[in-house]
Amino acid sequence: MKQHKVTFLPSGRSGYFKEGTSLKDAALELGLVIEASCGGLGMCGRCAVIITQGFFNPTPSDQEHFSEEELLLKGFRLSCQSIISEDVTCLVPEKSRALDLKIMTEGIRGGFPLNPGLKKVFLELPRPLPGQNYFDFETLAFGLKEKGYTIHDFNFHILKEIPRLLRENNFRLTAVLDGEKLLEVEGGDTRKSLYAAAVDIGTTTVAAKLLDINNGEVYAVGSALNPQNAFGSDVISRVNYILSHKDGLEALHGLIVGQVNRLIDELCTESGIEKNSVYKVSIAGNTIMRHIFLGITPENIAFSPYTPVLKRALGLNAKELGISINKGGMVYLLPDLGSYAGSDITGVLTVLDLENESKIYLVIDIGTNGEVVLGSKEAILCCSSPAGPAWEGAGIRNGMRASKGAIERAVIEKGRLRLKTIGNTEPRGICGSGLHDLVIEFLRAGVIDKSGRIRAKAELPETLSPEIKGMILRSEDGVNDIKLTGKGIMLCQKDVREVQLAKAAISAGISILMKELKITPSDVEGVFVAGAFGNHLNGKDAVELGLLPDMEPEKVKFIGNAALSGALAVLLSEEARLKAESLPGKVRYVEISGREDFQDVFIKNLPFHFQQEGAGR
Repeated sequence: MKQHKVTFLPSGRSGYFKEGTSLKDAALELGLVIEASCGGLGMCGRCAVIITQGFFNPTPSDQEHFSEEELLLKGFRLSCQSIISEDVTCLVPEKSRALDLKIMTEGIRGGFPLNPGLKKVFLELPRPLPGQNYFDFETLAFGLKEKGYTIHDFNFHILKEIPRLLRENNFRLTAVLDGEKLLEVEGGDTRKSLYAAAVDIGTTTVAAKLLDINNGEVYAVGSALNPQNAFGSDVISRVNYILSHKDGLEALHGLIVGQVNRLIDELCTESGIEKNSVYKVSIAGNTIMRHIFLGITPENIAFSPYTPVLKRALGLNAKELGISINKGGMVYLLPDLGSYAGSDITGVLTVLDLENESKIYLVIDIGTNGEVVLGSKEAILCCSSPAGPAWEGAGIRNGMRASKGAIERAVIEKGRLRLKTIGNTEPRGICGSGLHDLVIEFLRAGVIDKSGRIRAKAELPETLSPEIKGMILRSEDGVNDIKLTGKGIMLCQKDVREVQLAKAAISAGISILMKELKITPSDVEGVFVAGAFGNHLNGKDAVELGLLPDMEPEKVKFIGNAALSGALAVLLSEEARLKAESLPGKVRYVEISGREDFQDVFIKNLPFHFQQEGAGR
């Protein structure tokens, strides 16, 4: 099949691609991620490019998202709908690029002792003598046994290398063990060099930490966009892509493995550490991300009765999975809890202590899917609520991820709306934390009523400033929107509804688990909120928004990226690993999607809890 040269500006990256390839897919092959929350269906309008050389006829999707001037004079097209048939050069505008993503990497640390399963043991072994019944590997195994270590498994390549290593190093070796598995044998004393990486694979982002196993110190922290976002901002879009494309699973698997490798490369380079000195990688992530990372089809999780392949923890050879660390290294995946309660929430619970608490605690990990856990030492329940990608900026008219130019904070002070953007630049759009702030501020000011409706100017409180009143615009479909900036960034009525749907999904999950335990909000001793979005909340906001039940705001504690903390904990402590592996047997998963009462509870949780008419705002 004929190939054509495609060049992307301003990066200058180019390559040759077969006819029939979309510009979006060509960019991805070159390592360029173009925003596309709809998974390339031509619906979100975020993957715009400007054609500077070559031509694509406008598609119906192009015509829906761009004006006639943008289409004919400026050359705007949706990259997902632009199919390559000739040489082409295109500019990827800033708003279509995933730039300088702001990702939460810090979180609560569990109180576990430093007791890693990954160890290095230095051995000075005896030399063989004439007439002696001597075997190289058995001598190594006996030397380890004398130091208190038993081998029940080992990597095969060690048998090929041990004869040379013994004789080249005067029978002085270092054995690399993970539990009772011998991962590697190295010449001389290499005990000082022992590293591992903890990784949280989220639907939207990937975060990682490189740590020294000998002392528990974190050497470097990194994060990046999950490149699978190019195939949809939610997990169901990605499953649909896998089902509709012959090589879909292979493509998405390759993308996430590649991103994990890039992060480990960057962390090692930053720390001055050889990748060969990294012997283990722990992985936390939701069930679908876990399946794709393993190269296992997730199709049965997406449809009733929502069946994953397995729940248990896994320890696998890193090389077999394509993870580029020491050739004897391994990848450890924390266990899942339920169909949509993955090892990310397992990681969160690992660094908490619900199973030993006499009082009831609530745990929420807020993301595209919101995991909710409720319980104490008497019983622990867990569910997953489809919160949707609104907190990531998807589905919002001017929404974007938490990158440069995103409105991340908003407050109404002395009659003025004050906005803060990531990077302190001109606003390009609204990310999840900014969306939350805007809704809360306009709710408190009386611009949005308790039902979520943006009020008309005539209905606004008299005490509201003329500047805030002047921001209300009547849209063509007869509803009110709020113009935030002079460049047309809006908070639309539909955006407020998306917030209501997202928070109602979480609060409905909480309500159902409380119903299962026969308790009320007053019975809850405290709330732990995990996840990047949760870090931008405070207790008062979460209650007033309706995300949490009516309770004292002081009960709410925000614990950051606790999923990554859990992935780190299992590397540094065998106690943490054993705890993580015990959690599936202690937590009862409640499937809420098929419950008859879910819809009623969901609708009941749509209104905002409180509203303060904005006197003096």
